[in-house]
Amino acid sequence: MGTDPASKLSPRLTSRLDSVNGSSPIEVIVELRPVAVPDFGSRGERVQAAKAGFERELSGVAEKIAAVGGHVIETAWLSQSVRSSIPAAALHQVAEDDVVTAIDLPRPLRAE
Repeated sequence: MGTDPASKLSPRLTSRLDSVNGSSPIEVIVELRPVAVPDFGSRGERVQAAKAGFERELSGVAEKIAAVGGHVIETAWLSQSVRSSIPAAALHQVAEDDVVTAIDLPRPLRAE
């Protein structure tokens, strides 16, 4: 049995959900479990294995996001994350996927 889906939603996201309509789309970052990368082979081969593993994990999550009325905006294989727009009321359904480890609001990047 997997982790409680509600525990995968960040406190910032949970707070934000209290102030939005359930059918409203909300932009989130969906974090996926890290993929196993072999410790042998060239650096390029290990990078390709990491990318391929991420694409495999992403496939089912992207299908679930689409099935609940959301869409993938962009993906980042290096951080194993997916920026998506998902109806607020459907976030728990996406969090039910065992591949999903966390869902949070995007954070702006700032130059130091």
